[in-house]
Amino acid sequence: MQKRDETSYLFSREITPYIIPREKVVTVNTDWSLKRALLVLTRNGTNSVPVINNKEQVEGVISKTDILDFMLKISRGNEIDFSQLSEHTVIEAMNKNHSGILANSIFSFAFEVLVNQSYIPIIDLKGELVGILTRKVMMEQVINYFKEEYIETMTGKFQK
Repeated sequence: MQKRDETSYLFSREITPYIIPREKVVTVNTDWSLKRALLVLTRNGTNSVPVINNKEQVEGVISKTDILDFMLKISRGNEIDFSQLSEHTVIEAMNKNHSGILANSIFSFAFEVLVNQSYIPIIDLKGELVGILTRKVMMEQVINYFKEEYIETMTGKFQK
């Protein structure tokens, strides 16, 4: 059981090794038009991306749904006027509740935050984007952890 003692720290270790670096993350800027943001989301095949300001600080996230909800809110009736996408900026429609967590956060905290999100922006102490952490990567780590635990348990039963 020595090996299990060494790996049992998964939930208390830092998330740093699991972060997708900034260079690989698609972002949009707060002052971009909603049209430009929607094009970036669509062309990159993603539903949501971090929103950064001109200082590279995370301001929130924006999704296709956020854009459509905003357009519905400002439209008259139930018709969305897509010609207005160019007249409004990302900062008007983005979700400001997801500004990120620090890169040295522990696994259990990040895991809890990711329960209701597909990813979370990872920031430094200045609020600048370091990268993102995805729910998929976290779930893969948990699955591997429990696979190892199961194998050790089964191996122990057969050795007795």
